[in-house]
Amino acid sequence: MTCRNTLVATIVACVCCGVAAAAQQPAAVQQPAAPQPAAPPVDLPKLQEAAGRGDARAEFDLAIYYSRESPPDRFDAMVVEWLTKAATHGLADAQHALAALYLEGLRGLMQDPAQAVQWWQRAADQGLAIAQYALAQLYEAGVGIPQDSAQAVQWWRKAADQGNAYSQNMLGKSYFEGKGIAQDLAQGLDWWRKAAAQGHAAAMQNLGIAYSAGRGVEKDDAEAAQWWRKAADAGNVTAMNNLATAYATGVGVGVDLVEAARLWRQAADQGDARAQHALALAYFRGQGVERDLIESYKWLYLAVLFSPPADRMVHMNMREAVATNMTSEEMIEAQKRAAAWREGMR
Repeated sequence: MTCRNTLVATIVACVCCGVAAAAQQPAAVQQPAAPQPAAPPVDLPKLQEAAGRGDARAEFDLAIYYSRESPPDRFDAMVVEWLTKAATHGLADAQHALAALYLEGLRGLMQDPAQAVQWWQRAADQGLAIAQYALAQLYEAGVGIPQDSAQAVQWWRKAADQGNAYSQNMLGKSYFEGKGIAQDLAQGLDWWRKAAAQGHAAAMQNLGIAYSAGRGVEKDDAEAAQWWRKAADAGNVTAMNNLATAYATGVGVGVDLVEAARLWRQAADQGDARAQHALALAYFRGQGVERDLIESYKWLYLAVLFSPPADRMVHMNMREAVATNMTSEEMIEAQKRAAAWREGMR
């Protein structure tokens, strides 16, 4: 996944607007969707009449109404029209939603990061925390605007002070790395704890890393494992890998190869190549799972597909080593299983 795609996915992950929800999180962080309550009945003539008078909230609600109609593409122009009117009339929620559409090029709009920046700037200036977070992300990545980590920190702080957990996590990261602001490990940990208290999985993972490395706190492998457990339970794939390694090596927890394999499987099923490789080794060695060369080859086959180009040779070399112990029929079966797994991911 490219840096820009990661940025977009991260922003979209906390865009809680029906108009912008067409963009998806990457498989590595996507969570099962919770059942959504049915939308309350809409008095359409009354809503249209209010929107026609220039009521910004009614214009926004009308855009949301059309965004839920089927088939969606028939109503794209109406969604954009009413959303633009509401945004122009100063409604921060509409400005935020319109920015998200411009960033991704949704609802028939041409992709235009610079337009996204302009609308998020307007919403951020009104104090909308999620827009402040999004604007900070664009400053940090240099998308639609010149890269400026110091500006990113300023906007993350504004949103973090309002309780936005995504911004609290990013502000903690900035303090920890000394990027855009003077390094202050204690401040970084404090912001991560605030985000973690709201259930932010990445902040929990970051706290685990801090305790594991003894940075800003006394080294404590057991405490690191506890934070990774919380983060893994919240769906963080990196934490699943770290906790699995802890169980495999007995660092901070007792050795439990079965639990290690379970965690690697959980992360592997989300498309994480590191976990797929580790799970393949577990199957090859029969550690925590029954030895199964077909499953080992399958997961290495998938790791090659899901890893960045720079890492593929490692997976390919291991796959070839496993293949020397297999028949051609077994390798064909492994490839069939890999294809079936990929089909199930769609």
